[in-house]
Amino acid sequence: MSDTESTCSTPTSGFIKLPPIVTNQADREFLRILNDYIEAELRKVNPNDDEQRYIVYKTAFNKIIEHVTAYQPLLTTIKKEYEDTIEAIKKAQREATFLHGKLKAMASEPSTIRNYHKRGDELEERVNVVRKDNERLRIQLMELKLKRENREKQEKEITEPPKRELKKDHRLIPGLTLEETTDRELLQTKLHELDRQLKELTISFKTRYVPKTGKIQLKDSLDDKVAYRDMLLRQGQFYKAKRQRLKVALEAAQAYNREKPPHQTVGDTVMMALQYAALQARKQREIDQAAENQNQAEGGNQREGSGVGEGASTTNTFEDDDPNKEKEAEMMLEYIEKFNELFEDGKYEEAAIHAANSPKGILRTSATLAKFRDVKIRISGRTPLLMFCDALMPSAGSENAKPDARLSFECTECALYENRLDLLSHWVSQKRLTFTEEIGKIIERHCKCQIPCRCTAQAMAQFVYIKLKMYKEAIVCMLKQGRVRAGLDLIKQRCEFTRDDYVELLRLCPSVQLLHVLVEKDNKGNRCLPIGVVVMTVIGDNKFDMALPFIQEMQNKPSKDDPLTSAFHSAVLDDNETSINNWNELVHILQDQGYGETAMGLLAAITVMEVMKNALRTSQEEFQQTEPEEKTDK
Repeated sequence: MSDTESTCSTPTSGFIKLPPIVTNQADREFLRILNDYIEAELRKVNPNDDEQRYIVYKTAFNKIIEHVTAYQPLLTTIKKEYEDTIEAIKKAQREATFLHGKLKAMASEPSTIRNYHKRGDELEERVNVVRKDNERLRIQLMELKLKRENREKQEKEITEPPKRELKKDHRLIPGLTLEETTDRELLQTKLHELDRQLKELTISFKTRYVPKTGKIQLKDSLDDKVAYRDMLLRQGQFYKAKRQRLKVALEAAQAYNREKPPHQTVGDTVMMALQYAALQARKQREIDQAAENQNQAEGGNQREGSGVGEGASTTNTFEDDDPNKEKEAEMMLEYIEKFNELFEDGKYEEAAIHAANSPKGILRTSATLAKFRDVKIRISGRTPLLMFCDALMPSAGSENAKPDARLSFECTECALYENRLDLLSHWVSQKRLTFTEEIGKIIERHCKCQIPCRCTAQAMAQFVYIKLKMYKEAIVCMLKQGRVRAGLDLIKQRCEFTRDDYVELLRLCPSVQLLHVLVEKDNKGNRCLPIGVVVMTVIGDNKFDMALPFIQEMQNKPSKDDPLTSAFHSAVLDDNETSINNWNELVHILQDQGYGETAMGLLAAITVMEVMKNALRTSQEEFQQTEPEEKTDK
């Protein structure tokens, strides 16, 4: 064994020993040149730019790999590991920046919606003020115009000389009697007949004789219309053939989805169906051609022959494949196959993004959503169904790209089931859904908060109802948010509420603030509901913890009409609907619950009200008794 062989292998260990890197003067010269190259390149680049310095060392490392042949596999592997690690770090930095921006945007959306609602209420108040000012200015302007007209009329009467009266013609209209000349309807009819006759004579005068160039223009116009008709016929035949191909492809795809045969894709099924349809069309064309030849041989009439020719041209149009349309169909089939491949491989997020961006929305359907719904796993805290819904919304920017009503409802239901109100709030505020009453109802029912709502579900439901102009439902959502004043203002602007509507509103959204607003007087001195009806409705729903403190607050609050009288006392005196039995029952309830002072105040108000009613009743009876006696004396 030579010295070289002894240095290359070791029999005892069994491993191949690599030769040293620097073995001769050429290697030392290469290392010196390489160091000079690195120093020269580093002086040219920015020392704080890691990317440029990395490129310099990467180039030097590549030169070492090319120079050293024995260490090429090892150095290549080391280089690949370094490059993969650096690429992974860069990718993580890019994703972290993107996710940080997305999280920041999603976190600011609820406050943005609240600010929008608050700003909307402020703008509505400003609009009301501007309308009142405009109405006041309009009235002032009308008054000034009227004064100016009166003044100009007076000046004109003073300055103008008396006009000369024209002599009236008292002759009768020819062809009419004296009675007919005074009949306004008959005169109007005659006027219309004369106008019609005048128009007919004018048209006849203009169209009876025309220049010779008009005939040429008419002929050219006729030729253009005939050419346009032929073009429309050809286009119609093309669209018929296209419709037939699409119908065959659709039926084949539906059959594939029902059966799902193994070892076959939906694209293969569609292509086989199209080939079979083309074969049948070719056979039908041969049959029609044979029938046409037979008719010509037997001396058939020209009309029948032209009919057969038209049928053959239609079949030819079916056979003429448009390359652009075929390419589009192939792209769609490839898109569907790619989606199925991603879905079957368990790459649900990529499949969801792929389906959401499908051309012409072929995969943005409820069937695709149902396919994601059938997968009962969670990936990174999200279900595949939520991934599809989240990927579907960014592509719904325009009005035509929005998901339909059913798909919008299913996406809303998915977000609520996953308790992702932040996502749903973003979809609703950006108008990415097709709003329906069902969407508003399901969002409203999702809220389990006590009044006022803290989860923003009622705010989203209110936004949906207002877009649908369902103002009564929107008012309920506003009251559940604690926005009682804004809700009552919306009632006055958009709705006409009856007493039963207010009672129903009180049952749905009971709150102390609503009780106060319902019994307050408006500018005309009217109340929405009598205080007895309000209190008995709340007590009937076993809301004692709300009704009794409300009565006590009203007892301690002075009346606007008389500061020496409590607001509760004034409201009781204005209540003519609640019976004495109901008031007495309320007094007993107050006493049982430990509100003795309030019960005494209510009893005093009831007593005063009863005395006033008895006095009024007595005076009416006395008046009715004295009136017949006065008539008898007379």
